[in-house]
Amino acid sequence: MTDVSSMEDEDPALEQYALIAPCIEDGVSQKARAAEVGINRKTIGRLVEKFRSGGIEALRRKTRADKGQPRVSENTFKFIKGKLLTNPTLSFATIKRQLNRLSVHTAEFTASYQQIRRVKQSLSEHLLVLARSEKEFEETCELLIRHEAAFPNEMWQCDHKFLDIFVWDSSGKAVKPVLTAIIDDYSRAIMGYYLDIDPPSAQRTAIALRQAIWRKENPKWLACGIPDTFYTDRGTDFRSNRIKQIAAELGFKRRKRRSKKPQGGGKIERFFETVNQLLMSELPGYTPEDSPAATPGMTIQQLQSTFDEWVISEYMHKVHSDTKETPFARWSGHHQHPRLAPSLESLDALLMTVPDERIVQQDGVRIFNLLYYATEFCGFTTKRVTARYDPRDISEVLIYFENNFVCRASCAELAGKKPALKEFMKARGAYKKELKKDINSHVKFAASFTDAQRKIAESAIAAPNVLSKSHTTLRRYQVDE
Repeated sequence: MTDVSSMEDEDPALEQYALIAPCIEDGVSQKARAAEVGINRKTIGRLVEKFRSGGIEALRRKTRADKGQPRVSENTFKFIKGKLLTNPTLSFATIKRQLNRLSVHTAEFTASYQQIRRVKQSLSEHLLVLARSEKEFEETCELLIRHEAAFPNEMWQCDHKFLDIFVWDSSGKAVKPVLTAIIDDYSRAIMGYYLDIDPPSAQRTAIALRQAIWRKENPKWLACGIPDTFYTDRGTDFRSNRIKQIAAELGFKRRKRRSKKPQGGGKIERFFETVNQLLMSELPGYTPEDSPAATPGMTIQQLQSTFDEWVISEYMHKVHSDTKETPFARWSGHHQHPRLAPSLESLDALLMTVPDERIVQQDGVRIFNLLYYATEFCGFTTKRVTARYDPRDISEVLIYFENNFVCRASCAELAGKKPALKEFMKARGAYKKELKKDINSHVKFAASFTDAQRKIAESAIAAPNVLSKSHTTLRRYQVDE
């Protein structure tokens, strides 16, 4: 005989068969088996008939065809569904009241609160999300194809980001800095960046590209080369003629994200999030998005130094959760010879900032009211040249004549200092401000002594000659006499 205690819990059909197995296998009467297991004899008889007619499958409980579906009329279901899709936050009570009004005219429009709830539960979550917000659907539900580069420098991603921190600018004003970063899609290595308070522009991107492409002096940061594809959003700076010219000269393709699809820039956006979470959050002046502005605790120059150290020493040598390697190891571990510009001078001619043309004087070239000199100026006196410079270091400029590189000219006043253009402008402005303050204070002091002025006798001041109304006009003709 089959022991009831050995029934299979996993399959209800086997449990049913275990109840009638002695009757089928050993010929035990249905009445005796019913008394043994303590259930009604008719139940045993019904199970035996099912088994003999269809085997084990006949013992399985049939699932209702409308299981999980609200038992309401088709039109009622459509009405409730339409209301929920029109306004996903509409309360069940509101829908119930509207159904009650309809039921006065048409009896089929009726449903309980439980049935309304079941209608909502039967709807696809994606359907409700799309009805609520198309943007939310695209960000959370839409299928994405994630691109992964096959080797370093196959694709670079570039974007700008206002960081979650306030710093002091050169004039003592609290501002949010802007980070322009270029990341390698394959290794997640940061190829180059530009951190300042200037708004996003094509020039910022050009400066970041210059750093990204050329070889770095720091052995902890070897990433360099020219990418095959430069991937950006559709910002005006990335669509500018300047970037188009750079791409044509250096031989890389420009590729833009789909419009209004931020998911396409996932890797660079994730880097920005990492910067805010791992670095900015630990610095004074940290201000999360939509939070009141915090008081700055450092200058933009201090932030630049801190960020540079963090990128080179920490980020580049920390294991990335996606690649399971450090960006440094993944980039340098792939056997390749990166494409480079023919020379640093040719790269500078394309990417560095260009001021107005200058004329070479006998004592050099004057830019920003500073004098730059080089021995190579011999033979270029009185000729017009073009000077290019890096706004982060104006201690030297690059001189070009008819688009050909001539030399690097240095400024004796800034030798060994390597000041940024903004630092120089700040110092120059402060000096001028002190001079004006000195002038104004002494002018006011001298003007306060009115006794020192020459006195003018009151009798010497001629009173205005006012003609009286009775004064006759000059007679000119005999008829006037």
